Amino acid sequence: MLLHYLKIAWRNLLKYKTQTIISVLGLTIGVVFFAYGYHWYKYETTYDNFYPNADRVYRMYSMYKSSGKPYEMGTMPYIAVEKLQQAFPEIEKVAVQYPNSGSNFKYNNKNLGYPLLEFVDERFFNMFPPNVIAGKVDANTFKNSDEIVLTESFVREHIGTPEEALGKVLVSGYGKSYVVKAVICNPPANSIFKRVGYLSDSDALFLYTKVDDVVKWHDFNDTRAFFQLKKNTDIKKFNEKLRTFAIDNNYNDDLLFGMVPLKSVRQTISNPFDKVTFDIKYIRTFILSALLLIFAAFFNYLNILINTMFTRVREMNLRRVNGASTLNIFGQIVIEMLLLIVVVLLFSFCALELTIPVFEKTFSTIIITGKIYRILLVTICAVSTMLYLTAFVFLSRFIRKTSLRQSTPTKNKFSSNRISLVLQLAISLFFILSAFVLYRQVHFMHNADWGFNKNHLLQIEMKLNERIPFMENVKKLPMVKNVINTNFFTIIPNMENMGGTRAMDVEWEGKPMDYNPVFQTFDVEMNFVTDIGLTLQMGRDFAEQDLVGRWKSDKILINETAQRIMEMENPIGKKITVPANWSNEQGRGKEEFEIIGLVKDFHTIALQSEIPPLLIKGMSNANGGYFNYVRVVSGTENDAIKAINELVLKHQPDDENEELVKTVDSILADLSKTEQDVMNLFFTVAALCVLIAVFGIYSVSQRETQRRRKEIAIRKTAGAKTREIMAMFIREYLIITLAACAGAFPLAGLFMHRWLQGFAYRISISWWMFAVVSLVVAVIVLLTIFSQVNRASNQNPAEVVKSE
Repeated sequence: MLLHYLKIAWRNLLKYKTQTIISVLGLTIGVVFFAYGYHWYKYETTYDNFYPNADRVYRMYSMYKSSGKPYEMGTMPYIAVEKLQQAFPEIEKVAVQYPNSGSNFKYNNKNLGYPLLEFVDERFFNMFPPNVIAGKVDANTFKNSDEIVLTESFVREHIGTPEEALGKVLVSGYGKSYVVKAVICNPPANSIFKRVGYLSDSDALFLYTKVDDVVKWHDFNDTRAFFQLKKNTDIKKFNEKLRTFAIDNNYNDDLLFGMVPLKSVRQTISNPFDKVTFDIKYIRTFILSALLLIFAAFFNYLNILINTMFTRVREMNLRRVNGASTLNIFGQIVIEMLLLIVVVLLFSFCALELTIPVFEKTFSTIIITGKIYRILLVTICAVSTMLYLTAFVFLSRFIRKTSLRQSTPTKNKFSSNRISLVLQLAISLFFILSAFVLYRQVHFMHNADWGFNKNHLLQIEMKLNERIPFMENVKKLPMVKNVINTNFFTIIPNMENMGGTRAMDVEWEGKPMDYNPVFQTFDVEMNFVTDIGLTLQMGRDFAEQDLVGRWKSDKILINETAQRIMEMENPIGKKITVPANWSNEQGRGKEEFEIIGLVKDFHTIALQSEIPPLLIKGMSNANGGYFNYVRVVSGTENDAIKAINELVLKHQPDDENEELVKTVDSILADLSKTEQDVMNLFFTVAALCVLIAVFGIYSVSQRETQRRRKEIAIRKTAGAKTREIMAMFIREYLIITLAACAGAFPLAGLFMHRWLQGFAYRISISWWMFAVVSLVVAVIVLLTIFSQVNRASNQNPAEVVKSE
């Protein structure tokens, strides 16, 4: 019996091959999309969950109360770590990191470049135990200041085998020697601790021990701290007590604390060594898109199934005459659906197998094959269950009433089709409108005026040892017109990631109490305003006479936003004090500058953030900076990049495979990469949803015109014209389209409005966007039904009546 059912099911899938293909492809694409999205989400939200008690580990960070901004890279004062551990019995363990001082290293006089090392204390490996290959890591590790722990890949590249590396000595650029105590496994891909080695933090604490507590609370805030809380800790109450701890105890009245789970650190706190290409909001959008696509395919399959059942009324009646029961007919339908689901399962596994490498490369993630196949299987099982339950509800009454009937002309039989069509069209409209708004925003971003001359401009990231001779050779290239030397000036993604260009505690005459805005600051050489193409509103550019000593200037330029924040009608000649990048026993140093120029606002941060108040310092010999620029002859950009890359290899780059030279145009385009990817995703899903909906509409319209053949014939006999018959059908489908618009547009409009709020510079959603999308979808619907309606409207009434 089962074999007989399978044969009939296979024949019916082939008989209705168009419907079968659309159903299989729609469901396959939907479940594969969802499997990818869910796996991606789980991967990104389970970073470092393999460590013991990872669910109880939190990263603590500081925020300025006056601005609400977190300390750079989520740091906090080291003294706060001690005080918090003493004050809160809920804290079970503590681990501390300090930032790398940026030193180069040598081994046997071999230059190792600037390896990514981390300063930690002896408690770090107690909380985050590594897999040790050679040597020993225990509670005494790093108690001696000359110890270093390296990863296997670094050791094999530069020293030899892990066993050979033990006891070997590495020398830093500051002349200090470190002995290799242990070699550990490379960090896994889903970890925030992606360093090639770890050093003792004793040097970082040397100055700290010499200053008093007030200075420690205000100026020594470069610690990254992890706390492991005890079991059953009330996180909400702990967080409330933690937040105002420094203020409540009169340690620092501008200091708040926050905490974030270990698994969410990567997505929450900026890290220049582990940039997040796609944030968690994008991944959630991806999952939402996949779910809506599954629903569109789901409703389309139900439409096709119901319409197919209507065309098979005669077949079912013949089966009943031959003794088939309602249970037998249901069994046949169940087997047919099961066969289709098996086909979807096979296609889905094949699609995953073929697309995993592409997905990993496109979205900068890692797919664990076993996990994603399990997710896919569970997803298909869930969709199958929904299909069976929904099909049973829709078809049970229909099957019971098909006995000895040729058709079921009752009008309400088709209400489910119309509801399904409205839902499919609503999903399509949601994605079309969202994709259209995304396109407009991306187009706006690509054509925005950044406030400086970006034409034929290349950026060089100075990740090499011989920076000054390298730039001297760059100047000699025939395609280079001029060189623009800077320190930290670069276009950055958003205001939270300003890195070394961020300054607070800037002082000026008349500064209000409890007001501490974030300034962006960087160093440039002479003629920067002219060379980069800024507009000078007031005052002048830097000149050689501004230099104090050999390389530094005590003059500064500000932008219009800084002028507005400092409330200076004429800032020229005014003095401001800016925190320095050095510290001593009295705390962080301060430098006084005279304002000599006011430049028109220009973007130094992606359009998601407003233009920050800007302080531009003057300096000489900035060839040693972190970012430099060259303007080349028009049309020679590619040749210049090739020539500069050849020079890079001659001047000891940190990583020969890293792309250090880019056009500024490409950098600006990369700033909208996430938005472009979301746009492409929505356009793709919208196209798939429309295609699925088109076949659903075609199937329903075909059945509707067949069912109403007699009604049309009677209307024509009563004098109705062809255009009136067509208008009747067109009106019905336009009402379905308008109902879909009414459901989709408010949701899509709200979704895109909230999305656009993430941009300081953005488009506005206008009424004509809704009108254009409505018109496009209406035209698609009418073109889909036109052939069926036209054929039904022009049929011969006499032939129809005779056949009925």
